[in-house]
Formats: sequence, C-alpha cells, structure tokens
Amino acid sequence: CVSPCRVQPSTLPPAAGNSSSAQVLQQTPISVTKPESKTVLINCHISDTDFDNVFIHWYQQRPNAAPKRIAYMSSRVFLENKSDEGKFSIEKDAAKSVCTLTVSKVTLQDSATYYCARWDAQQ
Repeated sequence: CVSPCRVQPSTLPPAAGNSSSAQVLQQTPISVTKPESKTVLINCHISDTDFDNVFIHWYQQRPNAAPKRIAYMSSRVFLENKSDEGKFSIEKDAAKSVCTLTVSKVTLQDSATYYCARWDAQQ
C-alpha cells in the first residue's frame, strides 16, 4: 500500500427466521491498519453451544460494492476462489468459540470491511 491498508471488521445482523435462539457474533479488533505485506487477523467470537457443527462464513465488502463471500468453514475451509489460496485462511478454536480469518500479505486491494456470519447446518 502506498498508504496503510485499512481492514474494518464488522458483524452481520442475525439471520432472519432464526427466532428460536439468536446467536451473537462479535468481531475483534474493531479496526486494523497495516502496512503492505503484513498479516491481519480478525477474530469472530460466536456464542453457540454447538460450535463444532456451525458453518462460519467470511465476507469482504470493498468501498461502494456489495459484500462477497470469500470463504467458509465447518470442519475444513472452503475458499470461493482458488486464487485466494495463501491470501485468506480460517481457523476455528472450539475451546474459545472463536473463528479467525487471516489475511496474508495485505495490499491496497484488501482494504475493505470484513464480516463473519454463521450458518447452522441443521436448519
């Protein structure tokens, strides 16, 4: 980046139609600014009793664009684009109920708002 890359985590509202038990997703840190080629970690804390079976989706929203899914994970990671291998990775820590998105070697193209969302496979 000529100027620092700004990564802005955010949280999508709970999915409509899931009134039985609203799940809370909280992302940290609230904002990250890194120089080019550094790595950014964004944590998604999920209040779910069945964390191992939950699908976690990560979306990227660039300025003036619609959000697009970049990857999702249950027991393994699925990237939307093969070309993003090495750029994006996801890890789940069941003990902490945290899913972490790693954005490696950031560039100006990575400046965006990143959202995590959950999907319960049984619904």
